[in-house]
Amino acid sequence: MFDDETVDIACPKCGHKNSILVREFEEKVEAHFPCAGCRVGLKIDSGEFREHLERVKKELEDLEREASQGPRRTARRARKGDFQI
Repeated sequence: MFDDETVDIACPKCGHKNSILVREFEEKVEAHFPCAGCRVGLKIDSGEFREHLERVKKELEDLEREASQGPRRTARRARKGDFQI
């Protein structure tokens, strides 16, 4: 779903924002790549990211399910003539 999206990771040494594909976080426990600014090696642990991504996917699925059900009917408000004494 989000495989072709990117996440920007700031280099702790130079501050350059490096873009990494979400697909790389989903495929590996750790992502290793060189900073495009200073060429220092960066290592990202993807465990926490994957937990957040799964939560977002579940919320999106819930929203899609609710939207496909259409508008909900609200209960009709009782009126004066509805009651018998």
